[in-house]
Amino acid sequence: MSSYFAIITKSTDGYFIAEFPDFPEAVTQGKDLEECIFMAQDVLNISLEAYTLERRNIPTPSTIEQIKEKAKELLEEDAEYTDLTFDPLFQYFKAPEMSQKPVKVMVSFPKSALETIDKKAEQLGLTRSNYLTKAGLAY
Repeated sequence: MSSYFAIITKSTDGYFIAEFPDFPEAVTQGKDLEECIFMAQDVLNISLEAYTLERRNIPTPSTIEQIKEKAKELLEEDAEYTDLTFDPLFQYFKAPEMSQKPVKVMVSFPKSALETIDKKAEQLGLTRSNYLTKAGLAY
């Protein structure tokens, strides 16, 4: 299981902001530090799930040295919106396991339902397994 650093800063309006440099789209905030940390774990989980569903490569976690360098860049870029009296925090978050390894299962369907599933899968150019996976995750 991997872990990723979030950089936590404080905005000039008092909110705490968590950003994951390894996942540029993973940014969240909270009215206090506790809420920010809770939201950060959630946004990391959502990002990893999206990467897995989209079959994107999961980033290799950055080192603390790389994170500290990125924090300096963020503070410079967002200086007008950041409370510069608050030193950034570096919080380590465990990532949930997101395995792409196929697992064989046995299921039973009524014959007519299976025929419908197979027709829809064929129309979409998918295998039965792929179709059922996508349908299950979308539901």
